[in-house]
Amino acid sequence: MSYYRGICNFCGTGCGHLLQVENNRVRGVYPLPGHPLSRGRLCVRGWHIHELLQTEERITRPMIKEGDSFRPVSYEEAIEFTASRLKNFRGREVACLGSPRASNEENYLFGKFARAVMKSNNLSLTSDAGLEESARILLEGCGFPAMTGSLSELRQAEFIMVVGGDLTKQNPIIASEIHFARRSGAFLATISPRKTQMARLSQKHLRPNPGTIWLLLEALARALQTEGLVKADYLDDKIENARQYLEYLDSLHLKQVSELTGVEEQEIILLARKFYESESAYVFYPVGIQSLDRRSMSALLNLFLLAGKPGRPAGGLCPVTGISNLLGSLDMGVSPAFLPGYFPADKEISWKRLEELWQVSLDRTPGQSAGSCLLENQSLRALLVVDHDEEIIRHINRIKELDFVVYFGAYQNAFAGLASVVFPRLSYVEEDGTYTNSERRVQLSQKKVEPPAGIRPLWETLSRLAGALGQPWPYKSAEDIMAEISRVVPQYSGLSYEKLRASPGIKWPVDDLHLSGTEYLLAEEAGCRFRFVFDRSPDRFQNISSVNEGRFPFKLVVGRSNYFWHQNSVMKRTFIPKREYNALLLLYPKGFVEISEEDARALGLREKQPVRIISEAAEIKLAARISPDILPGMLYIPYFIEEMISGFLHHQASDLEKNEEFFLPVRLEKVE
Repeated sequence: MSYYRGICNFCGTGCGHLLQVENNRVRGVYPLPGHPLSRGRLCVRGWHIHELLQTEERITRPMIKEGDSFRPVSYEEAIEFTASRLKNFRGREVACLGSPRASNEENYLFGKFARAVMKSNNLSLTSDAGLEESARILLEGCGFPAMTGSLSELRQAEFIMVVGGDLTKQNPIIASEIHFARRSGAFLATISPRKTQMARLSQKHLRPNPGTIWLLLEALARALQTEGLVKADYLDDKIENARQYLEYLDSLHLKQVSELTGVEEQEIILLARKFYESESAYVFYPVGIQSLDRRSMSALLNLFLLAGKPGRPAGGLCPVTGISNLLGSLDMGVSPAFLPGYFPADKEISWKRLEELWQVSLDRTPGQSAGSCLLENQSLRALLVVDHDEEIIRHINRIKELDFVVYFGAYQNAFAGLASVVFPRLSYVEEDGTYTNSERRVQLSQKKVEPPAGIRPLWETLSRLAGALGQPWPYKSAEDIMAEISRVVPQYSGLSYEKLRASPGIKWPVDDLHLSGTEYLLAEEAGCRFRFVFDRSPDRFQNISSVNEGRFPFKLVVGRSNYFWHQNSVMKRTFIPKREYNALLLLYPKGFVEISEEDARALGLREKQPVRIISEAAEIKLAARISPDILPGMLYIPYFIEEMISGFLHHQASDLEKNEEFFLPVRLEKVE
């Protein structure tokens, strides 16, 4: 029996583990004691990843759809058939959906295939909306597109603030590190309408009304200003638009904010002061499947800048990704907004640079996400998908209308049945590849078991397809692809497999100035002065006051429940999480809506009583779950009950799912 070091492929923490391999099968998993972040721990998902790797629901042969069924074919026939069909589509006619669970090498080549071969910039990740927006804001504000601090220094922090989401469910090991810091003396504050597990660990929990997190964050910045906690010389020296931002804050009145958010004015002032006085401060916020909106992320950046926090050790502004390689996928340019290395897709100089590196002409037509194409792009005829995300199933009717659908996947699922051709791909333990976690740590995962006979790596399939379409690629291994990535992506320029084999991971940027990586953003290396990111729109409070409190008095939000109560096909292949998922279904077989104890009393509701949730456009019937974690006037449904997708939420689903600031005005009625 052998044990191999590896990296958990569930969330964006990137924990280290040991996989127990016997007879070419992964039989067990154990935590890796020496890993610099997970430090010998795994969460409930990580402890059971071997169950996913043992599933019999593998796709093991290429398949071509004939009528309503699939015919297994040879690899060569599948390549020839796919290339012959793809020759008929170009540009806006094609959309490509990458996978945040695929390696950097796979996502880099998938993006290159989309842009260089198919001439399409409709390239995205289903789970990337929040991270992409966060990268835009951070680039605009401080020239650094990802986490500005280091999680390995978290236990040294004096102040930690978690805004939105619930890290205890999304990234349990990061939450555990926060708990260690809290026990070591750090002051922990949480901002979220719902009382999460993280909020229970906090010394201070501010609970703004749904949809007002951004306003509360702006009020914290205003409190720094009104309390005289802003250093004029620092602003003059480091920030180029400080005067304009301070003028913007002048129009914000804490008393008014207190009324709109439901948070007492003195609580705002006290938290702002505590933040300012801390020498080392971390601020966490979720991106990916569930995220803050642009206003909140901008307000967080502005607060961080105004307090003079960038560039300090043991601190940072920390967007946290929910899926294993979400950040690395964006690093590789799987986005309509960014080319590899975060070069903006709306700049001609970015395209010329990439054309020189790839030695091929590229199309400049602005791209869209795959989801937007399925909703809006009537020219769309072909779709290429890697390891589908369950969200895309809501577009099933549009997908069925397409001329050609290609699926590259390791496991059987509902989406595979929609494809015209299916290519099997390797699991992450059957090949080499790198993965980048939330703190920019690039880690090498090496091959541990032999794949089933006949399954090829995704990079090989894409290379063969590119060759069949007239662009032969020279790659012989994933290591060859990383060598090219190091030339194309500046943040990875100093990375190599040789260096990564001898390391538990290296945080980018890794270059001539940072041979061993970069722990945190150095203010003196920003290359430019910082900028506040804000919108001077005069209707700042319009969305807050527009809720129809007569017809639809409740604000419905969605979020995570334990063990991901949604359609996640990965989680449902791991037995313990699946057991807990099914236990919830036994208690609430048709789903539940959480309501506050106060509202339940006022409405005369009892636990598990059927209720009807009614919005402007639709309604859904669920069981009431009375909870002390919910504010009066708020309703909460765990993400994501299957029946909601095509029915109740419909087009609002993507907003509710990805934007924690979004709420749906509804009313609740008892079902007699």
